Amino acid sequence: MKLLMLCREPRLYSCQRLKTAAEQRDCTMDILDPNRFQLRLENGVLTCYYQQGERYEKSRPEPEKLSNYAAVIGRFGTASTEMGCNVLRHFELQGIAVLNNAQSFRLARDKWQSLQTLIASGIAVPNTAFTGELFATSASLNGFSHPIIIKTLSGSQGIGVMKSDQKSSSVSLLDTLKAAQISTIQQQFISESHGQDIRAFVIGDEVVAAMVRQGASGEFRANIHQGGHATSIQLSTAEQHIAIQATKALGLNVAGVDLIRSQSGLLVLEVNASPGLEMIEKVSGVDIAGKMIDFCKKLIESDRL
Repeated sequence: MKLLMLCREPRLYSCQRLKTAAEQRDCTMDILDPNRFQLRLENGVLTCYYQQGERYEKSRPEPEKLSNYAAVIGRFGTASTEMGCNVLRHFELQGIAVLNNAQSFRLARDKWQSLQTLIASGIAVPNTAFTGELFATSASLNGFSHPIIIKTLSGSQGIGVMKSDQKSSSVSLLDTLKAAQISTIQQQFISESHGQDIRAFVIGDEVVAAMVRQGASGEFRANIHQGGHATSIQLSTAEQHIAIQATKALGLNVAGVDLIRSQSGLLVLEVNASPGLEMIEKVSGVDIAGKMIDFCKKLIESDRL
């Protein structure tokens, strides 16, 4: 069985773990950069080609026509979302199984639209606002107490997430980002979290592992890439249910759901369509890569029925 992973950095821990898990289950796996694809509609058929070699090589190899994949796993970063989702969709339309489909992947990558969808599904999120460029900046902060969180619409690993302690600073920051044509959301700061959140790893109808992430001293972001650390945790049945419902609300099969405990109850911060494996596998001891490949094989079998 031949699998395809879409990823720009095949040496990453998550990519290598998934490739190893696939090989342990009698599968082969290609790891290809979505930005090296050409998608074609030729003679009434969807086809795709892959370009090897470096961009400025004078004699690059001839592009290779790709075929015979049983399933595709998207593991591309935010900078490759547009092309990555187009490649995913191209395979979907050929009847090839995808771990997370293009529409759901794209939705999860948009911080505002994903939160809209969660609220519409009855899932609690922090108070959040998305503001048009002609709306008065000062008035856009009405109803928010400071500190406040300001986030760019896309981003990962804590990049693009800012905390502003005073309204005057928020107005200045928002005006600067607006002038640079960077869209943002404004979000309630949950002070009682003390720089801590929960990552629940969902596969299908199950939370297979969870960890508490604690931000570094003086850091409000709990992301491991910002110097935080993590410990394994067992979620309550109710907390697991919320994580699974958030995953389903966005149409995902596999997700990392970020949760925060507040005075008003458990809130969903974000749903990640391509969650990292390294820290959560290490602290939980769970073979998450293996479970992902097992689930992928089930998708392939169900598509054949």
